[in-house]
This record gives sequence, C-alpha cells and structure tokens, in this order.
Amino acid sequence: MSEYKNDRRQFEVADRLEDILPDIKVATQEQTTAQPEARGFELLARIWLTMIACYGVFLTSMIATLGSSGKALLSIVVSIVYVAVFFSVGRIIVAQNPDQTSSPLDRDGRLMTHFGPMDRKAVYGQIVVVPAAVAFFGLAVSVIIALQGAGS
Repeated sequence: MSEYKNDRRQFEVADRLEDILPDIKVATQEQTTAQPEARGFELLARIWLTMIACYGVFLTSMIATLGSSGKALLSIVVSIVYVAVFFSVGRIIVAQNPDQTSSPLDRDGRLMTHFGPMDRKAVYGQIVVVPAAVAFFGLAVSVIIALQGAGS
C-alpha cells in the first residue's frame, strides 16, 4: 500500500465541459458527397438459386438420413422454416425496390464492395462457400451414417 501513497498524480480540473472536449468541426455541404442508395443486394439470380440449392441438398440429405427419428425430424422442419424465412425476407426486401436494374456483375463483371471491386469468381467464392460447405457436410453425414449402418 505504501507504493500507492507516493504515487500522486496531478490532474487538471476543468471548470466547464467544453474545456475538456475536443473541437468538432461540422462539415460543410461542399465537403460531403452523397452516396447512391443501394436498395437491392446486387447479386445475380444464379447466386441466390445456388444458395437455395445448397441448403436444399443439406436438408434433403438430413431428412433422408435422420428423418425416421421424430425428434430429429422436428429439428429439420424447424431448420426448413428458418431457411424459408431467410430467403423469403430477402425476396421481400428486393421486391420493395421499384424498377431494379441488372446486377453490376452482368453489366461489367465486377461488384463494388466496401473494400473495392470484386470480380465474378471472387463474388461466387465468397457468397457460395458457406452454403456449399453446409451441403457437403450434409452429404458427408449421410454417407458416414449409411456406411456405418451397412457395416453393422
């Protein structure tokens, strides 16, 4: 405790709050640039269909493999509802955009992101990698259970 008694720091005391706050300068109209509003996801329909197909493969393989158990089937049905809600909400949001133009991937083969433009292969890779891994997982589980059942 003695080491803290000797460590006395001097702190400045402010009379007003404005004395301790940094100066904030408000940007003028000329300094701000308006960004265009993006109402859609700017993704191709093929990407959406690929994601839906991947989740369909996963859920179908789970039903085929684990559907005989009532508890497992209930979990799979709940998952189907969540997937349906996920894609339905996305569809509803896109439908709110009047007169949607084609995707930038169709026009110039690039999609502008926060970190810069991405080409078509990078967009497909980043968006479809997780659904494809989920579909592969579902198929792998089905194969493993089938092989384990055949070996018994």
